[in-house]
Amino acid sequence: MPSATPLAFDEARRRIATLGIAALLATAGGFLDGFTWVGHGRVFANAMTGNVVLLGINCFSGSWRAGLPHLEAILAFLAGVSTAQAMQWRSKRRGAHYSIVLVLEIGVLLILSMLPPATPDILFIVAIAFAASMQVQTFREVDGKSYNSTFTTGNLRTLSEAAFCWFFAGRSPATARIVRDFAVICTAFLAGAIGGGYTAHAFGNRALWCCAALLALATLRVQYRLRVPQVQPDRPGAALES
Repeated sequence: MPSATPLAFDEARRRIATLGIAALLATAGGFLDGFTWVGHGRVFANAMTGNVVLLGINCFSGSWRAGLPHLEAILAFLAGVSTAQAMQWRSKRRGAHYSIVLVLEIGVLLILSMLPPATPDILFIVAIAFAASMQVQTFREVDGKSYNSTFTTGNLRTLSEAAFCWFFAGRSPATARIVRDFAVICTAFLAGAIGGGYTAHAFGNRALWCCAALLALATLRVQYRLRVPQVQPDRPGAALES
């Protein structure tokens, strides 16, 4: 039977640090970047490194108007991170904020999906940057390793490092799990970006229904992991793979 006992924060974080959840969130993260780049002004909703670079280029060239959307995306990202952190601090039932963040993100995407094509791009960029930054602040681990669900530079670094160690420093099961996890996450992000760009071109704002469905699956998985009693693993990482 599902457990009604509130979980300690560390236990809740451990339970949701699974490859299945991470892959769904990475797919959604890539999807949103592809969606905003193709469908709304060629601005990344999630990749703040790209936005900072483009903002700097626009400032240097004197194109202040062109740089404004990148600045607004950065500010929305900062606001979303702060909001997610405040929710975590105020959560009386440790673990509840994970689902709340995803439900809020789904709500934002569904509202945006119903807006007409003539809606200003900046509304989509700011709203998605805010919602996605809450996701990236809340979900930060997979199988005991830090990862990022909305941009992939750090994930590629971890994958490359683990692959090198696996080939040249001993083929341990722990290293193999890291290679597997981050290969899946990076591939999921790429698949999401392709899907986001294609569906934005084909379906317009309704494409966000696809991303909302991915996040709904992630929410169900989070709820399952938090509520069902966990069996103690026989080896490190065994309980985190599903």
